[in-house]
Amino acid sequence: MSTSLYDVTVPQFIRGLKNLSGVLTKVESWCDENSKPHSEIIEGRLAPDMNPLSFQVRVAVMMATNGVLSSSWKWTPSTKELEDETSFAGLRAAIQKAVDELEAVKREDLEGRESLPVRWWTGGEEGVGFEFSFDSGTKYLNQFVIPNFWFHPTTAYAICRMKGVELGKKDFLCAGGAFD
Repeated sequence: MSTSLYDVTVPQFIRGLKNLSGVLTKVESWCDENSKPHSEIIEGRLAPDMNPLSFQVRVAVMMATNGVLSSSWKWTPSTKELEDETSFAGLRAAIQKAVDELEAVKREDLEGRESLPVRWWTGGEEGVGFEFSFDSGTKYLNQFVIPNFWFHPTTAYAICRMKGVELGKKDFLCAGGAFD
């Protein structure tokens, strides 16, 4: 059996999101145990010109869901905020919603998309912003969606570490549960 687009996206996005949710649970407990306001982490940034943890969660969710769920690869970038970006519970709820959507995806839903071209504009409509163009779904996922997805949970993890939260590699890899 050959590896499909489903195999290289959906399972790793689900696992990555579950681990991110687990990390957020641990971070929330750390804040409570150390009398740190939750907002200190949720609004935390690695550098002044970088986006906060809440944004990192938003884009991880967006990459995972839009990356595989957009029909015919018609991507509509979303800068829309999550329902609740001000609490750990709200961030975890958004992650769980994305996990639920991804768990409903079937392997056959992505069949045949490997060779479909992908073209979209950062502003959401043709001519607005700048264009991303990939000559196949495989390139789109491998060169844009997958690396972009992992950038955001990694950055969220780094923000938490920078703020003093005691996290390790095991948290990044297994906070959502043991390997399947």
